[in-house]
Amino acid sequence: MADKFIDQDETQIYGPYASRHIRARLLGIIPAYDPALHYVTDRIDAATATMAAAVSAAREKDADRRKGAQGKAPILKGAKQLLGKFSQHLSGHDPGSVDRKVFFPKDGTARGAGSSAQDVLLAVLHVAARLEDPKSPVRDAAHWRERFDAAAKALASVVAFAEDARVERQSLTPEVEAARQAWLNGYQSAKALVESLLRQLGRLEQMPLFFHDLNVPSGARVTEAPPDPPQTLTAPEEDETEEA
Repeated sequence: MADKFIDQDETQIYGPYASRHIRARLLGIIPAYDPALHYVTDRIDAATATMAAAVSAAREKDADRRKGAQGKAPILKGAKQLLGKFSQHLSGHDPGSVDRKVFFPKDGTARGAGSSAQDVLLAVLHVAARLEDPKSPVRDAAHWRERFDAAAKALASVVAFAEDARVERQSLTPEVEAARQAWLNGYQSAKALVESLLRQLGRLEQMPLFFHDLNVPSGARVTEAPPDPPQTLTAPEEDETEEA
C-alpha cells in the first residue's frame, strides 16, 4: 500500500530519492526517454528546494512569533496588574464617592474587563480617558492618568503584534501548501513518465525502486531516507541478447 499523504517534510526524502535513482538507473536505458527524464528530475529537485525554503521561512517566522509573544507577555501582565491596583485604589475612597462602573463599565471590577490583550487595552484606554476629567473624584488622578497613558502605549504594540502574528499564521499555511502542491504535481508527472518507460521494459513492478512512497504503508510517516536497493535495469535489447 502506498503512502497516500506526503507531508512537507516527507517531500525532502521522497524527492531526492526519486531524482537520484531515476538518473542513476534509467538514463540511457531507452535513449529517447532521456531528455524527458532529465526534465522531470530537474523539476523534482527545483520543487524540493522550493518546498524546503517555504517550510524554513514558515518555521522561522513562527519561532519569531513565539519569541515576540514571550517578550510582550510582561507588558500585558503589567497592564492587568495596573488595572487591579487601580481597582484597589478606588476601594480606598469613601463609600459612594466614586462610581466604580464609570471606570469598569461591565461589572465595576477589574476582572470584568477581560484578559485578552485587546480587552485589556480597551480597559486601560477607557480608564485613562475617564481620568482626564478635571472633576474626577479619584485621588491622585493625574498620577494614575500618567500610568495608564504609559500602559496604553506599551500595550498597543502587543495588540498590533498579536494581529500581525494572526495574519502571518493565516498566510503562511497556504504558502507552504501551495509549494507542496507544486511539488506533488512534479512528483506525479515523474511517476507517469517512469511508469511509461518501465512498461516499455516490462518492469512495471519496479516502480517502488524509484518512488519510495510506494513502499510506505498508508498513514505511516517517513523520517529518513531508505537504503538504496541493489536492483539494476537493462535495456530490452540486452535482455534479448542474454536470452539468445
